[in-house]
Amino acid sequence: MVALCFVFILILMEAGYFDREVRVLHVFQSLIYVAVIVLSLRHNKWGYGIGLSIAVAWNALNLLNGFVFDAGFREWASFLRTGHITNPVWWVAPPAWFVHVALIICLISAYLRLPTKKLSDIAILIGSFVLTIGYFLLIIAIFFSQFLPRLKHTLFG
Repeated sequence: MVALCFVFILILMEAGYFDREVRVLHVFQSLIYVAVIVLSLRHNKWGYGIGLSIAVAWNALNLLNGFVFDAGFREWASFLRTGHITNPVWWVAPPAWFVHVALIICLISAYLRLPTKKLSDIAILIGSFVLTIGYFLLIIAIFFSQFLPRLKHTLFG
């Protein structure tokens, strides 16, 4: 789980290196994964909830707007044909999606191994989702506001 968070942070940093427009956004997005690492190492349910929230939301958004499955896989197809990467940001999108799938599996597995599970854990999951998505939307609004119309269209048609 820690390794997967680190891999996703590296993916965010790689994308920020090649696309200056998202650099600051990705630094602040990385803080979500740092929180997941710190809290999860303490077996804190909030860490599991935050990690699940960001991974599910990020993957769902990418499925809904086609970024990963269109641009990312086109980039991989081109790379496999030519051996050249034309857009490194798009190139890392499919691996990032699969890293999140693995993270989701690891977080659910870690939660299931906890000795104390309560019905109130649902409130922690909902609360962590609200906080995580709220933070994510806030940093998008502050650092990458040009994405908001596309996000609104993706979510609400």
